[in-house]
Amino acid sequence: MNKIASKVNFFSVVQSLIKQNVKSIIFFALIIVLVIAGLQIYFFINNKKILELSITYNDSKYSSSQLDFIEHMTEIAETKSFYGLLASLELINNKIDNNKYSESYEDYLKLLNNKNIDNLYKTLLAVHGSYNLFDKINNEKIDILLTYIDESLDSFIGYRFELLFLLSVNNENINKKNSLYEQITKDDRISLSIKERVKKINEFEKYN
Repeated sequence: MNKIASKVNFFSVVQSLIKQNVKSIIFFALIIVLVIAGLQIYFFINNKKILELSITYNDSKYSSSQLDFIEHMTEIAETKSFYGLLASLELINNKIDNNKYSESYEDYLKLLNNKNIDNLYKTLLAVHGSYNLFDKINNEKIDILLTYIDESLDSFIGYRFELLFLLSVNNENINKKNSLYEQITKDDRISLSIKERVKKINEFEKYN
């Protein structure tokens, strides 16, 4: 009987506490519901925006009008999104196609100095810019682009060394070229395709 009485007393206390705090409980429950609803609305709107950007980006990319292409890509580039980054690259490529190399270089630097862009993307941009502008801007500027490659990302080490090797060939720096060639051939992180390319260039330089 004592056990039953104590259980009844326990539930009575709980009920009493619930009644006393019912307003607070309802208030906090309402907040939780609103937060969940708010998050769902946010993700819905965000996904909708991404979908709209995706459609606009693809339509603009294949636009027959150069003016429409530049206008829409510029609008997308101003958004803080993955498509914003892609649109920026499209605008850079367009400038390169129109021989605006200095402007393209400055646009790359602007992206590389953007604190909101992850190091992985910056590394990709630095590699992209270095290959795209190689032989189109002076070697010192390519050197600057290469400083943005994150050396902790092993997948990109090969590209960095290949570009440094190409710069040494351009600068006719034989000692540096030979040193880089040896590093490239011995580094296990560097892919066979890059090693093969460097080997062919080295052989061409040796016998010409």
